[in-house]
Amino acid sequence: MDRFGRKWTLLSAAVPKIFSWIAIGLANTHTTLYCARLLAGIGCGITYSVMPMYIGEISSKRTRGPLGTLQSVLINIGILFIYTIGLYVTRFAMAMMSLVLPVLFIITFVWLPESSVYLTRKNRLTCAEKTLQWSLGKQNVEQELEEVKRIVKTEEDVKAMGFFSSLVKAMKSPANKRAALIMLILASVLSLTGAGAIMTYQSYISEEAGFHLGTNLGIITTGVAIVLAGMACVSLVRTTGKRRLLLLTAPLAVLCLGTIATFFTLIDFGYDVKAVNWIPTVFVVLYVIIYGLAFNPMPLAYLGELFTFDFKVTAGICSSIYYAITTTGIIKLYQILHDDYGTHVAFWALTVITFILWILMYIFVLETEGMTLEEIQLALTGDFVKQNLSRRQESFESVNKINLTSVKSTN
Repeated sequence: MDRFGRKWTLLSAAVPKIFSWIAIGLANTHTTLYCARLLAGIGCGITYSVMPMYIGEISSKRTRGPLGTLQSVLINIGILFIYTIGLYVTRFAMAMMSLVLPVLFIITFVWLPESSVYLTRKNRLTCAEKTLQWSLGKQNVEQELEEVKRIVKTEEDVKAMGFFSSLVKAMKSPANKRAALIMLILASVLSLTGAGAIMTYQSYISEEAGFHLGTNLGIITTGVAIVLAGMACVSLVRTTGKRRLLLLTAPLAVLCLGTIATFFTLIDFGYDVKAVNWIPTVFVVLYVIIYGLAFNPMPLAYLGELFTFDFKVTAGICSSIYYAITTTGIIKLYQILHDDYGTHVAFWALTVITFILWILMYIFVLETEGMTLEEIQLALTGDFVKQNLSRRQESFESVNKINLTSVKSTN
């Protein structure tokens, strides 16, 4: 990414996805399918690590939030696409239709500009200025270009130190330590709240409750719900801010999971709940809406703006690995708790985890909506608050001076 640029790294990530879909369409053995999924994982891993950084570097503070959350919306649209067509067409047809998307990405994305940070590092200042003018929609970008130059200088200092030395130094930074803690909490919200397990076992949950919605209809319903919620998030985030939206939706998620857990607890104690056997299915859909509205899009949005530039690549890789491990772990935990102790215990565990993460978000996660990248770093160290208080004090003092001058002149 640092050698070839954000743009060309993202373009190269589409290549293994293309070969993956070709292999999936033509595969006649399990080994071929495993290799195809491995290629897809490589391509998606690169994309998930680099795309938030690219968007964070080309967008303004006004558009960074909506664009950051839009990534998750588009991912969910892709999942819904596969959910839907996979039910009605052959594997080969599905793969060939999906193959169009990475090819179309290469054809269209190749015309978009490179990150201004990368261009400045290569001393292509004219191109960097044009990129800023294009992305910000204005001609005078001197202030923004100076900010980019400061970022590049920091990157060059890090490069001179060497990777491991710079990594050690980055981890000693209070801003990076707090950013890492925030990202750990948000990545846990993305995976440990149980969305992967719930969507994997949603048909079994409905059947166990005695509410037979149909597997295909259930899958499509949750897929549509998460996409529509994500679209709503893109519109809401600019008004509410990311942190407030997370804090407002988390207790609703706790309520949904707790309601499902209570329903299956009543079944376990022998109560007749046939009259309300729709509760788990309805609250699963409500939970998925909440997940798509906040839990799913926010971590990617934060990833692109929290870390200093000497730690962004490492943070992106670590976040992707952590998400993959914890998602696999929570699905396995759900399966074990379900098989050994019952569905109610599995859902009570998810309820408690979500509640704890809600408290952690309230304590540690900060609001970044409407801030520049420099302001976010100041906020992580606490200097942003100090600067704002200093500016308000200076403004208050200047107003007092003007008032005193007016009084004296009147007298």
